[in-house]
Order: sequence, then C-alpha cells, then structure tokens
Amino acid sequence: MKYESINNSIEIANLFNYMGRVYTLLFREDLAIQYFLKSLKVYDKILNNRDGVAMNYVDIGNLYYGQENYEFASKYFNDALKLYVELHDEDGVATCYTNLGNVYADNKNISKGLNYYYKSIKIQEKFNFKEGLATNYNNIGDCYISLKQYNEAILYFDKAMKIVNENNATGLEIIIYYNLANLNIKQNNINKAIDYNFKSLNLSVETGDLQFQIENLQSLADNYDKIGNLKKSYEYLKKYNKLRDSVFEKEKRKNVGLFHALNELENKRLTIDELSSKNELAEIKYENEKKISYVLIILMTIFVVFLVISINLHTAKKKAYNLMEFKNHQINKMNEEIQQQTIKLKQLNSTKDKFFSIIAHDLKNPFNSIQGFTELLIDNYKEYSDEKKLKFLKIIKGSSLKASNLLSNLLLWANNQSGNLSFTPTKIELALLVSESISFVEIQAFNKEINIINNVDNHIFVYADENMINTVLRNLVSNSIKFTYSKGEIQIYSTIKEDFVEICVKDNGIGIAADEIENLFNIEIKNTSVGTANEHGSGLGLILCKDFVEKSGGKIWVESTPNVGSEFKFTLPIFKG
Repeated sequence: MKYESINNSIEIANLFNYMGRVYTLLFREDLAIQYFLKSLKVYDKILNNRDGVAMNYVDIGNLYYGQENYEFASKYFNDALKLYVELHDEDGVATCYTNLGNVYADNKNISKGLNYYYKSIKIQEKFNFKEGLATNYNNIGDCYISLKQYNEAILYFDKAMKIVNENNATGLEIIIYYNLANLNIKQNNINKAIDYNFKSLNLSVETGDLQFQIENLQSLADNYDKIGNLKKSYEYLKKYNKLRDSVFEKEKRKNVGLFHALNELENKRLTIDELSSKNELAEIKYENEKKISYVLIILMTIFVVFLVISINLHTAKKKAYNLMEFKNHQINKMNEEIQQQTIKLKQLNSTKDKFFSIIAHDLKNPFNSIQGFTELLIDNYKEYSDEKKLKFLKIIKGSSLKASNLLSNLLLWANNQSGNLSFTPTKIELALLVSESISFVEIQAFNKEINIINNVDNHIFVYADENMINTVLRNLVSNSIKFTYSKGEIQIYSTIKEDFVEICVKDNGIGIAADEIENLFNIEIKNTSVGTANEHGSGLGLILCKDFVEKSGGKIWVESTPNVGSEFKFTLPIFKG
C-alpha cells in the first residue's frame, strides 16, 4: 500500500475507514468490520486521535444497527457520544443523538427514541443544521404514527417538508411522501395515500432509488386492493414483483459474487493463456502429443480447484480471526469499565465509613447533653430555682435543634447518595426563593441581632430543583449567621454571567483561614468550627450544598479573609423558555 510505504498514519487510518464503508455498501460486513478495526487501532494506538476513534465507533454502531443488533449498536453510539462531548464536537453529538433515537425507536422504545431526537434538534437549531433538522422532524413524525398521534405526526412532517423544499433535498422528500402515505393509510384515507405514493414513486424513479420504487409499488398494489380496484392492484403488483426480482438478482450478483468472480476470473485467465500457448506449441510441433496436453489440462484444473478450496479455507480462518479480535476488543473494554466501577465503589465505601464515623461522633454530644440535663432536672426539680430550670431547658432545646438539623441533613445526604432523592428542575424566580429561605432562619438571626439584606435582582429565573436550592440557601445563610458577630450584617446578591447567574452570600464575620478553605467541601475531612455564640455543627451542610449545586449544573466555592468575613458563591443555569 502506498500510504504504508510513506508511513503516513493519518492517511492509512482514513483509507482503512473508507474501505470499511465501501465494504458496508457492498454488504460485506465481515470485511467492513476488519477495516473499521484497523482504522480504529491506528487512530487509537498510534495517533491518539479521539475524533477518529469516535468516527469508527459510529461506523461500527451502524453495522450493528443494520443487523438489528440494537444492544451493541447503542453501546457504540454511546461510546462515540462520550468522545464527541469531550471534544465539544456539536455536530458529532447531534449525529449520535439521532442514531440513538433510531435505535430505540426501531426497538419499539418510542418515548426514549423521541427524547434523543429532541436532544439532536436542540443542537441543530443552535447551529442551523438544516438537513439534520429535516431528518429528525421526519423521524419524529414516523414515531408519532406508531403512537397513533396523527395530528402530531402531520405537524412534524410539515416541518421537515418545509426545510426539504427550501434546500432541494430530494432524497429526504421521497421518504417524507412515503411516510405521509403510511399516515393516511392509518387514517383510512386511501385515495390520499395513493397520491403520496405516486409523489414518492415519481421522485424515486427520477433519482434511481430502487428501494423506494419497490416500497411504493407494493403500497400502491395494497391500496388499490383496499378500494376495490383490482385491475390497478394487479398492475402495480406485477411491477412490484418484476422490479423486486430484478433488484434481488442484481444485488445478489453484484454483492455476493463480485469478489470471488474477480479473483477467479484473473486466475482462470492466466491459466487459460498458459494452456493455450502450450496447446498451440504442441499442435505445431507434436500433433501426436495431444493426450499429454489433455492430461496437463486435467492436472491444472485439479490444481485450480485445490487452490480455490485453500483460498476459501484461508478466508474462513481469517473471518474467524477477525471476529475473535473484535470480541477481544469488546471484552477488554468491558474489563476496563468493571475495573473503573470497582475503584469507584471502593472509594464510595471508604467515604461512607468515614462519614458515618463523623456523624456518630457529632450525634453523641447533643444526645449526651439532652440526657444529662434531663436527668438533673428530674432528680433535682424541687431544689433548682426557676432561673436554673429555664437555663437547663434552653440547653436541652439547643441540643435538640442541633440533633434535629444534623439528622435532617443526614437523611438528605443518604437519599441523595442512594439515588432516591428526586431531581426535578423547574423554572424558579430567584429573588422569591431567597426571601423564602431567609424566612426559615429569621429567628436565628434575630437572636444575634444580625441584619440580612436580599439584594438579588427581581425577574431572574433559574432552572433548578426548588427543594435542593432552598436547602443550599438555608445552609449557607445559617452558616453565615453562625460565624457573624452580634449586630453584624449578611448580604445576598446576584450577578449574571453568560448562561448562568452567580449568587453570593456575604458576611462580615470571623472569616476562614486559607489552609481550611481547600478542605471545606471534602467529606473525608471533618470541618467543624465553633460559632461566635459557641454554636456547633458537623460540616455536613456544606457537603450537601456542593452535591445539590453540582447536580443542578453549577459550581460552588468560597472566598474569605480572617477577621474580615466570607463570601460563599455558587452558580445556577438561567432558565430559557
């Protein structure tokens, strides 16, 4: 190969991929997968080119999709999708979404297929990918036919046809007319269905699309039979059978016999030329040696037969080797995923053990206080003054609130980690949510005479889970109250930054040392400090804040100066109607 001789790896990888696609069109999937794997190996091991790897994953996925092996098709489309997301390749991501939509829709999972089509459309509308939009609109229309939602189907076919007419996309126009015919058949509008079949048929004849000529001829035969026009039905049935048989024979000759025919033709041509030369020489010089020539012909024929058998055996062996290599590739990939999951589970288990150790330690203090002071009150109730009793009751109340808050955060964290905590993002008016969160901690602020100012801009709407963000705001404001001196001030304000809004909870409290900030959101390190009024905490609230903000698509951080104050900041996506 020329590219191999000049050591041009990128051209070799491209050529292998191109050959795989050619063999796919010739229905030689066994050879196609061989070249896709060769291309994948060069892109992955030699070039470390993730874009090329993703391209081959898509082609392998299409092979499985063509064989109706939807499980493996979706696996490779998802592998390609991950790479395109990492590469920020919006076109590749949209293509994978469309392919996954086809897989799930064809496998009778219509709702999941529609979800992927809508994801693809969202990207294609952003970049104005006209052909992709028309394809997805047509696919969605086809799904709505299966769901018997015919008005929705018509709406999306109209959208697709509008783009097709503007861009002269004849190939897709053929498919849309054919789908409109099927839609009208479902609605028992047979005459209208026949009109659409003729439109699809005429365009497929113009473009030479034999597959849709066959589909439309069969549909016309069925439709004329339904309206009782048996003459027309028989006429189109004959055309259908004739074209189908012709295409079948042509494809069979072209795709099945092409490779063996070319190789055998060349071998036989060389053999015949050699034998002809020998025969001519024998006839001129030795007429009486014709019998020897016949023997030679027979021997050569036997040799050719033996050679063909050897080639077939070698081909079968090579196919088996390629299949084994492909399976090994899949097994290695699965082993890597299992190892990654094992490491992740070990880390989660270790984190869980450390976390429950912290919680067990922090729960002991409030419960010991409640038990101890309760026993003192019971044993010495008559001897203690009312002032001392009230003091003990306040201590018991504070310990109860601490235990209650700790258990509440623990329950939220446990539900979040187990996946039982539902995440339901909606449109939220931010200023209103901040006001509601402040109302929950007003008593805490009132006791320390701390002023809380809500400077969040009105009419800012975010897209997040209301309960989660309420928990985040409540924890952050409560922390600020805890570490702010009596008669201090807390400000909450917002700043728009591109597609996100940044929310800041600012106090003028004791601040945080620089060496403590980096571990503030780390569950493996216990972060508890005593507040300005000797308040205690577990540090779990900030862990919840981090989990909930990141689940909403944002990030959280802190900026602080000791003895000056702290600014806890986090971002949320802006709602776009």
